[in-house]
Amino acid sequence: MTSLISPDNIYALLTVFLGLAAFGFWSERTKIGQTLSGVILVILAGLALANFRVIPFSAPFYDLVWGYAVSLAIPLLLFRADFKKILPATGPMLFSFVIAAIGTVLGVFVGASLIDMGSSGADIAGTIGASWIGGSMNFAATSQALGMSDGSLLSAMAAADSVGGTLFLMVLVLLPASIAVRRLFPSKIMEETASVEGGAVDHGSKDLNMVHIALFLSGSALCCFLGYGTAALIGGWGADQGISWLAAFNRYGVLFVTIYALLVANLFSARIEPMSGDFPLGMLFMYVFFGVMGAGADVMAMIDRALPIFGFVGIMASVHLLVVLAATKLFKIDLAEALIASNAVALGPAPAAAQAAAQGWKPLVTPGVMLGVLGYAIANFIGVAMAGWLS
Repeated sequence: MTSLISPDNIYALLTVFLGLAAFGFWSERTKIGQTLSGVILVILAGLALANFRVIPFSAPFYDLVWGYAVSLAIPLLLFRADFKKILPATGPMLFSFVIAAIGTVLGVFVGASLIDMGSSGADIAGTIGASWIGGSMNFAATSQALGMSDGSLLSAMAAADSVGGTLFLMVLVLLPASIAVRRLFPSKIMEETASVEGGAVDHGSKDLNMVHIALFLSGSALCCFLGYGTAALIGGWGADQGISWLAAFNRYGVLFVTIYALLVANLFSARIEPMSGDFPLGMLFMYVFFGVMGAGADVMAMIDRALPIFGFVGIMASVHLLVVLAATKLFKIDLAEALIASNAVALGPAPAAAQAAAQGWKPLVTPGVMLGVLGYAIANFIGVAMAGWLS
């Protein structure tokens, strides 16, 4: 059955997916969007449009999004990852972050050993593991680095990832409310801020500056040019020399893009600081990508694949939380700090800052954001490494 919009109608598809991106941004202001996240709503909208045959399951436009939008988004989302600011601001919570990241890695290996996710199991585990150390950007980047392009599989992975993340956030928020938990894990921060009312995190807003946006786009394109060029150069040299592991670098161009983006972020942080538009622009590309991801999903094919991945996410999250709580007790870490570090690792900077603010833990808002950004910076490398180890 053909779709209402043909696969070669680029402008019609642009209309749909840019509209879905706008819907994603808008939904984040609604209760359902805050509960499920704009990402999962955009994926579901793309999935519904494709399965009701409004848009096609595959199209040349989708290949363009996979090939260019994700790559351009990565530097835009990393240009604020200034380690000189991240490390001092996180302070003692950096140890909690490391523990939480280790918990995710252990959870990935335990989940992958217990759940059979098929021939792509290693790539699935590495991609979702990267998402649970960084965020949705790392999900997209790692899946691209591993050469994953099956729309139904990626949508099943994204659904399991997002729903699992939502349930995990609920657990993190509810844990401090338990008297038994607070007795077992004392928290000075919780005691000091018990009477403080929470509130939404105000990230501020700046006027649209087209010079900044053009510079950020140019810088992102430069990182992509250098990143994929470096990967091709090393891969080509490795192939000529008969060194297989060097030749494999040709497929990991996204990792070199990440490296160059981090170099820009740390070498030019003073110039980047007063500029604006990088993160929203990166999220625009990402929302288009997630819409395309949903559109590539055949629901009937996806259902068969989703259940094992849900099981994997459940095991991974459980191991992660057990490691975090065990370390909290063993090393006498403040429970509030441990929970925000866990949130930053598993869910990203925005949920971590939101939880800290909403529960009145104001001193932990900035560390939560910084740790989340640190997760963005390292997750691609860890995700690819885990996939390689498991394969």
